[in-house]
Amino acid sequence: MDGMEHVGIVGTGLAGVRAAAELRAAGFTGKLTAWDAEDREPYDRPPLTKSLFGERVRPLASQGLGDLAGLGVRVVPEAAASVELSPSRALRVSGVAVDAAILATGAAPHRKMPGAHVVYTSDDAARLAAAIPHSASVRIAGAGWIGTEIASAVASAGLPGPRVELWESSGHILGRSFHGAVDDLWLGWLEESGVDVRLGQPLPEGQDADAILVQATGSAPALAFLAVEADRTARGALATDSLTRVLSGGSPVPGLYAVGDCADALLGETTLEGGHWTKALNDGKATAAAILGVPPPAYIPPVEVFSTQFGHEIGLVGTVPADAAPAREEPPRGGSVMRWEREGRLLALLSVDAPRELSRARKALRVRRD
Repeated sequence: MDGMEHVGIVGTGLAGVRAAAELRAAGFTGKLTAWDAEDREPYDRPPLTKSLFGERVRPLASQGLGDLAGLGVRVVPEAAASVELSPSRALRVSGVAVDAAILATGAAPHRKMPGAHVVYTSDDAARLAAAIPHSASVRIAGAGWIGTEIASAVASAGLPGPRVELWESSGHILGRSFHGAVDDLWLGWLEESGVDVRLGQPLPEGQDADAILVQATGSAPALAFLAVEADRTARGALATDSLTRVLSGGSPVPGLYAVGDCADALLGETTLEGGHWTKALNDGKATAAAILGVPPPAYIPPVEVFSTQFGHEIGLVGTVPADAAPAREEPPRGGSVMRWEREGRLLALLSVDAPRELSRARKALRVRRD
């Protein structure tokens, strides 16, 4: 903590706000400056698609997750132009000298389809929600978490007009997460809700003039501003250690940290990928500990996803292996569970309306920090 007077935070989404909150909670009294082009009170992103036609903008402060003003954070309402490390190892964010920089820029959606909507900001969601009721059809490219949530939101809204189509070139629903293991489950929900599902087919070029096109084909870490040489993972995220320190050549870059969706933590033989709400929620604890030189949390939480679709509360904890079939269970309290194990060791669990089972799996899958 010696000499730590000014910390810069690039991004004011959940990961950035939580990093600021954890620094203050751990006793940091110095200067905090944050950069973000979205000049509005920080809000939660998952409701943008889960509650597309409902209460979709939920400020983080109202949920007790952090109030930047109350935390004494000066917010610069513009994107950071650069994060640089001088030859003398001094860090600068947009030309401003800082003692440590926390990168919390998240991941930006792919934008490859002319005229397509994406949902990343509250303004994106508002434009899509306003356009859908006046369209004849909604054509969604991509059957991942975002695509299926949008399909669920539109199909469940009770709108008289639009037909919903869900196109997925890979041939699987949520294929990156489940490798085909949940196709039957989601197909049942989708078809029962009247969604026209086209698996194994890319969305064809060209569309009807009265159709709404939504691109939900994934995202990439938003790191174009970074001028520091750093290790990257296969998906283009920054590689960090268990304390969120950015790695270069396998060693930490002094003073540089990355949290949330723009970072993947290398934990021995395991990689804890970003792109999950709980990682953005929890990373700040380790970052604050590393910056201030205090003990970090004893355990690292596992990857976890929550979703509300077709009237069901869905949770996934852990990483589903591509080469193992799940065991299906019906807990006595209701709901359903799919469990992936190897040699008696739990690897991942999917719960549908079974929160108690999810809680048990979360505890079993946490990793002790080295």
